[in-house]
Amino acid sequence: DIILLKTSDSISIVDTLTHHTDSCRRVIFTDTALLSISSDKSFVVCDVETRKVVKKYEAAHDSALYSVCEVRDNVFATGDDEGVIKLWDLRKEEAVVMVQPEHENFISSLSVDSAGSTLLAASGDGRLSVWNSRQRKLIARSDECDSELLTCDVVRANTKVACGDGEGVINIFSWDDWGDISDRVPVQTDVSIDVVLCYSDEVLLMGCEDGVIRATTIFPHKPLPHIGDHTDNPIEGLCLSFDEKEILSVGHDYTVRAWSTQNLEHNIEEALKEESEDENGDSESEEEQPKKKKLKQISAQQIKSQQSADFFNDLA
Repeated sequence: DIILLKTSDSISIVDTLTHHTDSCRRVIFTDTALLSISSDKSFVVCDVETRKVVKKYEAAHDSALYSVCEVRDNVFATGDDEGVIKLWDLRKEEAVVMVQPEHENFISSLSVDSAGSTLLAASGDGRLSVWNSRQRKLIARSDECDSELLTCDVVRANTKVACGDGEGVINIFSWDDWGDISDRVPVQTDVSIDVVLCYSDEVLLMGCEDGVIRATTIFPHKPLPHIGDHTDNPIEGLCLSFDEKEILSVGHDYTVRAWSTQNLEHNIEEALKEESEDENGDSESEEEQPKKKKLKQISAQQIKSQQSADFFNDLA
């Protein structure tokens, strides 16, 4: 089932939709539609206002769907359990415009740059693939990471991609340098990072297997106080509310929880202040160091003259 909630004052159920015959794995909102994918292999587009099905693709993939994302208006990407990626243009009668079996394991997460031109796919085979969504071709595929990649998001204004893995590490790729990771940030040993969410250019949020919602600054990497938890139940999803005043989380405890961003903003401010103070302290330390005296330069001619004077003095 798909359960619609409102979060204006408190979290309450608005409606329940039964478009799928098996578990619903992902839902996303666009301006006018709600999209959902299921392990029953179907892909459904529903009108947000009327909550009626606009389009339903019964056999969207040959295996159960695992991930979905909006690429740009009317264009979407889906990934399945067998590593197949499909690109959809819902304006066309033949909606599937690309089929790529590039990976050897499930497509855990799909993300896209702000222009909707570059599609990124993280996979259980430990690789990140990068696609030109307009030309519908592969740009690059990374080397295999140390663990399965479970989630990805674009960070730092389309200059980096952060991927959470099964060993509690954030693997960071630099844009246009996709072969290997450029940075590796251990978060929590042996606790998988199941979802990452770019909160800002400086801050990354993480939903983890142990039920804890973590946050860290990036460049430099500094952990921030935990945002909250789902009491040992893995975090399945994270998102910001429409007004960006709350972080919404869903866990395996069958609950949706809302966390105010006020504490997070305070913690970010404190972290940035400490960083600034550290930088100022380093600068002052450098200024306080005594300056080395310059050695007087003596020419070879001066040395020769001095040696001659000393020789005649010895004869006197």
